[in-house]
Amino acid sequence: MGKETKISIIIPCYHTHKTLLRPLCSIMTQTCVEDCEVILVNDADEKDYSEFVEMFKPYVKIREVKLERNMGPGSARQKGIEEAKYGLVTFIDSDDSFSGAFALKTLRAQLLAEPVNVCCFSNFLEEQPQTYVQHPNDSVWMFGKLYKKDFLTKYDIHFMPESRGNEDNGFNMQCKLCANQYEQIKYIPDITYYWHWKEDSITRINNAQYSYDKSYVGYTNNMIFAIKNAEKKCPFNGAIMQQKVAVMCNLYEYYLETEERDKRFVEQNWNCCRKYYANVYREIKDKINDQIFAEIYASVMKNSYMGDKMFRIIPRLGIKEFMAKLEELYDPNETEFAMTDDSTPYPEKEVVPEED
Repeated sequence: MGKETKISIIIPCYHTHKTLLRPLCSIMTQTCVEDCEVILVNDADEKDYSEFVEMFKPYVKIREVKLERNMGPGSARQKGIEEAKYGLVTFIDSDDSFSGAFALKTLRAQLLAEPVNVCCFSNFLEEQPQTYVQHPNDSVWMFGKLYKKDFLTKYDIHFMPESRGNEDNGFNMQCKLCANQYEQIKYIPDITYYWHWKEDSITRINNAQYSYDKSYVGYTNNMIFAIKNAEKKCPFNGAIMQQKVAVMCNLYEYYLETEERDKRFVEQNWNCCRKYYANVYREIKDKINDQIFAEIYASVMKNSYMGDKMFRIIPRLGIKEFMAKLEELYDPNETEFAMTDDSTPYPEKEVVPEED
């Protein structure tokens, strides 16, 4: 089997010595392990990962590459892509696992089944304290996905440098916006990945503060980055304009959540909305007819109400008022707005002040 059909498995590593055996052992069980290489990307950790390289090198091609400074998982994954020697690329987090011995074989078989396939997106299971949640047809997380490296290179699909919030969403959005009838993303129902529960993960600590803080900022920055990057490569793709509208509607819905659930970040997230409006949406606002806007808006809000995101939330600001306010405050000389930097990592655990 040639290099173009072998798999480079990229694992970003930072303070993960206690959990790294889990993904590595799950890689060892893969029936196609002889066709794989493992790249441990050391994100400027104080301690290296040479012990893991030595432990597993008798069984799989494995090496460690190091970043000179801590840059976050997106930049670590990007370094892994640049170092990858094989034609297919996948990612696994340092505390997760593949779902079984046939996970990578399934992804590869489905990806290579038709020449037009350039990515294969499968389902994954998210572990929660009392249950498991299946994520079908996911195009946000890096979990359970396999990419042709030539496709990523052709369209310069890469992670937003040093972003620590929604960087995976930005990467996959570029894949979606660069895909076409000759280069397609194949979605399969198979579960190939397990996202393991971690009580003190960034997305869960501090009462899920991340959702209303760094996630919102990261989503805004990554959507601007992804849309502009895809537009350069695929300027005639009509899906890009529709996605511009969908992101604007998502920001509106997320802003309503912020107002209701964590008012500390209302000003920051309002500035995110202004930033996206100024950099992306205002250019197309007069090109979108009311019917298309209404359909996209209805789809976004339907998905929000079907889950628990908008549970018991009555919008204080309607979508038309929201858009009118953004236009009223638009300043052509100001397209960047002060907001919390999404490149600053959270502490590993919540710091609780001592009582007096």
